[in-house]
Amino acid sequence: MARRGGGRQDHRRRTPQKQPEAVRTVTLTSQFCAPPGPDTTNGIPRPATPALAGAVNAALPASEDLAALACRAQSGDEVAFAALVRASTDRLFNFLYRLIGHAQDAEDLVQETFVKAHRALGRYNPARPFLPWLFTIARRSALNHLRALRPLEPLPEGVPAPDAPDPAEASVTRDDHAQLWRTARRLHPRYYEVLWLYYGEGFTAAEVATVMRTNALCVKVLLHRARRALWSELREAAAELKPPAT
Repeated sequence: MARRGGGRQDHRRRTPQKQPEAVRTVTLTSQFCAPPGPDTTNGIPRPATPALAGAVNAALPASEDLAALACRAQSGDEVAFAALVRASTDRLFNFLYRLIGHAQDAEDLVQETFVKAHRALGRYNPARPFLPWLFTIARRSALNHLRALRPLEPLPEGVPAPDAPDPAEASVTRDDHAQLWRTARRLHPRYYEVLWLYYGEGFTAAEVATVMRTNALCVKVLLHRARRALWSELREAAAELKPPAT
């Protein structure tokens, strides 16, 4: 029976059209990346207050919980993947921001990393910690981004000198922590990266090695050099602050 003002209703079931890849990618990022809120600035997550030790948020899920979520996500559980995104976004942003030093680019790389991780979930081994696996993807994206901007400097070689005092073991205030990281920022990028992964993220040497695509022994050597370089920078900064002798 015809309705007033229109033709006969069509009760046939419509077959949904398959979304193109570009649309699915936009849907994925908009679904899993939270909108601006009280913990963001212009939609960009605020980096956590840095510290050489104890910078990891204790409220975050344990490593085994993240691995369990990743295992569920491998089976197609998108709710579990969304939980992974919420649990690791801030730490991932912190890591990328510290690598490239630009908030908007870091935010873009966070989304790119999650899209790549979603596609690569089948290759994740749940027996291993999830965050180092995710950070490996993020680091590769960040290095590609940096290579497009400028060539990477070669890592300086040399025999490690005798052990220097570890600045991470000093009793320091929150302001001192911030100053330590500002000073560390002036170091070679790989020194800064290894310090952040080991002290800021609390990763083991083996986990740092996974992210940096090297082995635990090289990580320990790199940490030694990074601590020594940081200690030297801190001593120079302290000497500059000393009043002139009278």
